[in-house]
Amino acid sequence: MPVLLRSKAHGLVVTGKNLNYEGSLTLGVDIMRAAGFHRLERVEVYNVTNGARFSTYLLEGPEGVVELNGAAARLGEVGDVIIVTSYECVQDVSSHVATVAIFRGNKLVEVRRVKA
Repeated sequence: MPVLLRSKAHGLVVTGKNLNYEGSLTLGVDIMRAAGFHRLERVEVYNVTNGARFSTYLLEGPEGVVELNGAAARLGEVGDVIIVTSYECVQDVSSHVATVAIFRGNKLVEVRRVKA
């Protein structure tokens, strides 16, 4: 089965870091809702500012929050621009639709539904 994009949050800005945390990425509930992410979901993170790429899982935080936790805190700085994605195995590619949420300054600008 092909693995296709399920959800994407584009243009997020890191608002905090917490090295002494068990590990994860904290996203505001507003960001998670707009992109269709789930608590504890595995995600891929792409740091546009420095090129770092890593996998982690999501936790919910207050609106507008984008916080790198644990080891991920070493892969970015406050102010860095990141992209967060999730993927899924798809049986019927022709009916697959991904959610792409576009942000500026952690404020939702647009939500797109992208057909495969």
